Amino acid sequence: MKIQEKFSQLQECGKKALIVYLTAGLPDFDAMRELMKKLEDAGVDIFEIGVPFSDPIADGPILQNAAQIALKKGVTLERIFQFCGQEKENCGVPLLLMSYYNPVLHLGLSHFCLKCAETGVSGVIVPDLPLEESGRLAGLLKQSGIDLIQFISSTTSARRRKKIIQNASGFIYYISVAGVTGPRDTLSPELKHHVLELKKQTRIPVAVGFGISNETQVRQLAEFADGIIIGSYAMQEILEGNFAQLESAIRKFRKILDSNSGC
Repeated sequence: MKIQEKFSQLQECGKKALIVYLTAGLPDFDAMRELMKKLEDAGVDIFEIGVPFSDPIADGPILQNAAQIALKKGVTLERIFQFCGQEKENCGVPLLLMSYYNPVLHLGLSHFCLKCAETGVSGVIVPDLPLEESGRLAGLLKQSGIDLIQFISSTTSARRRKKIIQNASGFIYYISVAGVTGPRDTLSPELKHHVLELKKQTRIPVAVGFGISNETQVRQLAEFADGIIIGSYAMQEILEGNFAQLESAIRKFRKILDSNSGC
């Protein structure tokens, strides 16, 4: 399923997208597969599969720790593609691949895009690839109908924001806070204004990520965002073995996001 198709389905019913980030291969691929089934049943709309990397500059302590554990387990990009290919028939929601640029470059851009297409990956996020240097990768992905997700934050200049919007596809990943990933207790009071201003400039859905970890935040975001991204909170629960607790939280988040649903 394509990302645009998923967002269209949700928007027709007045629903918001629930996107969950999972570091690939944790606690292992079999357990990850079972967890994804349960989380999809609990209401996840899109999975963001993280490729572990040794220098994850955008990630806070939780995701850094998860990446190190995955690397020690021998998780590779090729193994992740194998997993995604197996899940293509089983998973009923879009799969995103989040990778830093080095592993992509090491595999080769053309081969990377080919593997994404073969294994059913719907979108790619490369947090350390600037817009100015993303043209070739974006073009290759576009040929296969795969979205390259772009980031915008409150510190993005108006000129740069315009360029990002022009090149965006799938959805725009709005970074809710300055700094790295990791749970926060509250959201910035200016966040709503910034996201609503962005939504005036584009028809592409805007999903908010970084720091989302509780029901109060989800309830606030449901008022103005097209989707939310749960990352560090989910991985912390997984690292601690709290699978049932994570599933319960996702069900609660889903209920909140659907509170104004017409379907």
